[in-house]
Amino acid sequence: MHTTSLFRHFMITVGISVAVYLFMTFLLPYLFPFLLAYILMRMLWPVMEYLHNVCKFPRFFSHYGTLILFFGGISAFFGAVIYKLYTQIRLLFTNIPVYHQTAVSFFETRCASFGRCIDHHFNLHFGTAKTFLYEQMALIGKNTTKFMNNNIWKCLYYMLSQSFHIFAFLIIVCVSMIILVREMKPLHDMFRKSRYFTPVHFVLTNVKESGLTYLKTEGIILLLNGIVCSLAFFLIHNPYFLLLGVAIAVLDAFPVLGSGMFLLPWGFFLFLSKEYLNASILFTAYIITLLIREILEARLLGDGMHLNAFVMLAAIFIGIELFGIGGILLGPLSLVLIRSLLQLASP
Repeated sequence: MHTTSLFRHFMITVGISVAVYLFMTFLLPYLFPFLLAYILMRMLWPVMEYLHNVCKFPRFFSHYGTLILFFGGISAFFGAVIYKLYTQIRLLFTNIPVYHQTAVSFFETRCASFGRCIDHHFNLHFGTAKTFLYEQMALIGKNTTKFMNNNIWKCLYYMLSQSFHIFAFLIIVCVSMIILVREMKPLHDMFRKSRYFTPVHFVLTNVKESGLTYLKTEGIILLLNGIVCSLAFFLIHNPYFLLLGVAIAVLDAFPVLGSGMFLLPWGFFLFLSKEYLNASILFTAYIITLLIREILEARLLGDGMHLNAFVMLAAIFIGIELFGIGGILLGPLSLVLIRSLLQLASP
């Protein structure tokens, strides 16, 4: 009897896991803009109701005015960030020939020194290793140029298609939020009268308490680390401070890589170049980002999700394997959803 019960529980766990995977893979991409619109409206709804019920503003102005201010603030913030990123990316591409020439000169100098050492230790003719290294560098450069020429149009097409998808996504979210201004109360009333209200409400409550805690924590960490890294590169007078700060903050979200993969080697390079102040700034930025992640994850995730670090790391790793980069978020959310459904299915 015990074996039968254990097998039944195992099959239920497998079935729920497969169902969650199918949902995350095939349904969530289509439902996500509507879910995001609903979550944003749930955040704005108390403000709208306060302006209408307490401040006695007309419903039209309290609700749609709040929505217009929200759209305006978000658009101004992201517009400024995107414009700054665009200018820095444009500057990077403009300076690529300069960086290429600098890199070639650096490698040629190092190859010449390294080649002389090889010739000396292996009793080769002078210049043999140097010639071989130069030929390999030329071959790599030729193959890289060929690869870029063959794939540049694919990259441009991919960027244009992704831009279109992002634009369509934002339009759907905005239109959905405008419609939800009138439909929030009827939607809630209809949901409460549904026969599925109790189980769905139980699952959504667990996902909200655990899953949204994870999203909020990772979002706060991403924002703070992005600010710290951008400020550090700004202080060392790097022209790409915002671009590098955002890139390193995103890299820090990966469980294995972290911000130290960039900040520590760069800091050591500056230290060896006798730029001690700039090196100390990057080392300090690394320590701050490390403390931010350790403190916030320990306090917010541990209390909100009730998952230990090992299970969280496994969820992120499996999520990346199953869903790609988005698995950083979808992995833990899938685990929370599976756990909630198992609690609902257990007698």
